[in-house]
Amino acid sequence: MIKHKQTSEDEDLGQPDRPKISGMSLLAAMAVFLVFLVLLALLPGQFGQVAGVVRNELDIPAMVNFGASGAPPAPALAPGAAVPVAMPGLIPFSPTKPQPFGGRVTQVASLGADVGWGQMHIWVNDGSALREISLAPLWYLQQVGCGNLENARVNGAGFQFDPSRPNAELYAKYVIVDGQKCLLRDDEGLALWGNPTR
Repeated sequence: MIKHKQTSEDEDLGQPDRPKISGMSLLAAMAVFLVFLVLLALLPGQFGQVAGVVRNELDIPAMVNFGASGAPPAPALAPGAAVPVAMPGLIPFSPTKPQPFGGRVTQVASLGADVGWGQMHIWVNDGSALREISLAPLWYLQQVGCGNLENARVNGAGFQFDPSRPNAELYAKYVIVDGQKCLLRDDEGLALWGNPTR
């Protein structure tokens, strides 16, 4: 006959067994929960319906009590549309339109070489006045085929970034020299030679 040694487990036979949770299983459960939260955040359109109403299509202004102001509700925006926000102290940005220029080049100078790569500036006589035009570094002008500027007839368009000075220099968006059109800046006035992918 085999004798059975009584253990503490045998003494607890009257109590229900409690599940034992190891530290690893607790960490695994937390990891599964975090993965679920990440997936939920990445798929907002899949879980955005509540009682037949899709998120971002609620007429929030109509639900708000306007009180004594009596202001009409704001016009409805398309789902996901940007809402303009007035911020104190900021001036709204309005892009400047390129201004045309043209005439005979009377002077050519390289300015700003001491603070960077320097840019070629030309002064153009349109028959009534001289206008200073900032172009690009000489190496870039030569690369795009517009390096021969002395006494050339040019035309193009440029940005005037200082509206407080009526005769402020123009920063050329493009220039045409001897029939060759050379792009110098993008629509925002950023230099094309600074980033070759533009």
